[in-house]
Amino acid sequence: MEAVSCINNDANERRCQICEGKASGAHFGVDSCRACGAFFRRTLLNKNQYLCDTGGCGKPRACKKCRFDRCISAGMQPTIILQRQSGSSPIRAVLSSHPEIALLHRLLADYKDFNRERVAFEQHLLDSSSMLVPSALQLVPPDEPHSYTVYTAHYDMITSIYQGIAERSLNYLKSSFEEMYSMKDDEMFTILQNFIFLLHSGEGVYRSARAYTERPLDRFFCSYTTTLVYAEFEKFLEGSEPHMRAPRLIDQCRDLNIRCRDLLIPILDKISISEIEFVAVTVLTLWSISEKSDSQFAKIADKYRKRVFEELHVLYRDEFKLDDYATRLGELMTLATALQISVSSVISELQFINFFDVFEKESFTNKILRKTIVKEEPF
Repeated sequence: MEAVSCINNDANERRCQICEGKASGAHFGVDSCRACGAFFRRTLLNKNQYLCDTGGCGKPRACKKCRFDRCISAGMQPTIILQRQSGSSPIRAVLSSHPEIALLHRLLADYKDFNRERVAFEQHLLDSSSMLVPSALQLVPPDEPHSYTVYTAHYDMITSIYQGIAERSLNYLKSSFEEMYSMKDDEMFTILQNFIFLLHSGEGVYRSARAYTERPLDRFFCSYTTTLVYAEFEKFLEGSEPHMRAPRLIDQCRDLNIRCRDLLIPILDKISISEIEFVAVTVLTLWSISEKSDSQFAKIADKYRKRVFEELHVLYRDEFKLDDYATRLGELMTLATALQISVSSVISELQFINFFDVFEKESFTNKILRKTIVKEEPF
């Protein structure tokens, strides 16, 4: 089974002219995937130079030099990037002034791009559907630059949303962590699976903690632009195939999500982390929970965890101007461990529930839950 079997494939879809994957649109004048567009932009802005071990292997998925050469030969236009760079770019300004935290700021920029894509995709899907209605409570996290309507979540629509988000997540992960291009399918799927549940059970609670003041929290973001009230899981699952197969699923799903809330909210309320800190803790969690016994995979995970730890020290010292940040760093690690426990427990429990064939065989839920290595112990 391919790593991305949970994503629909269309034989007539446009292909990326760089890596021959699925094109997400025109990037810098060329049909390409988001990952190749981000690679081209990052190469020029950071003035990276690459060498091909063979002098021209022609393998853009594995060789950065040949990938960049393919970008140029396909017709990507460097002037577009340089013109954008000439404007005010706070991310690039920080990169030039603090090169020691280049990874975190690059990941933050990629995360913001990913969020914009999600908002556009979800709103198009939700606005064209008669299945959902706007939520009575239109509160969103402060300082988010997006304007969107918050809808009340329903299981059937949420599975459609996450079907599309999985594809966009894979592109986002590849553009952020280039080693994924050379990974085996099962390794790539492990990361994608954990990331999807990190969005749902981690980011959803994080954004809810920022948007809503009541405690205990009575609702959470089920996707980027949909919310679900904990007491209304019956409405969420009403009429769905899983509910008809397993009526007790209502209580199981509600209890599972409440446990995640009760584990994460006290930590989030205590430290009130910034967006760049959330990106950092997400990377730590993702690479820890996805780590496998394969030595090469473990080296990649160790590299990113080490780099994030190093850059957090610089971030706190040079950007946040904190003289004593040991306590805050410790609290951030506590949050990372809690996120790891939440994601692992959600995947494990849903896999156990699905042992009784609760979710349809061809459904996105069933595919994203397929068995893989789940590492539960904290890093």
